[in-house]
Amino acid sequence: MIDPHATFFKSLSSRSRTAILRLLSQNGEMSVDELTAALELAGPTVSRHLQVLRQEELVAVRRDAQNRYYSVDTKRLEQRFKDFLEYLVESS
Repeated sequence: MIDPHATFFKSLSSRSRTAILRLLSQNGEMSVDELTAALELAGPTVSRHLQVLRQEELVAVRRDAQNRYYSVDTKRLEQRFKDFLEYLVESS
């Protein structure tokens, strides 16, 4: 069985993914092109990191014609940390 807490923290273990979350937190909503320019990374690399964050439900996606705009799902991120802290307390 895969530990959901481990996959959550693994998704945060990449500097690029934490940089994406930081940029989205600061700017509210950004497209892949905007993230690519800000991070100076290739588009496919940014898309791969966003896929990991989407799988963990840490970012929300809004489609507008041909573009996708990403934002931090703050409530979900907070809930994941709370769940982990509850897990620690229950394990004690």
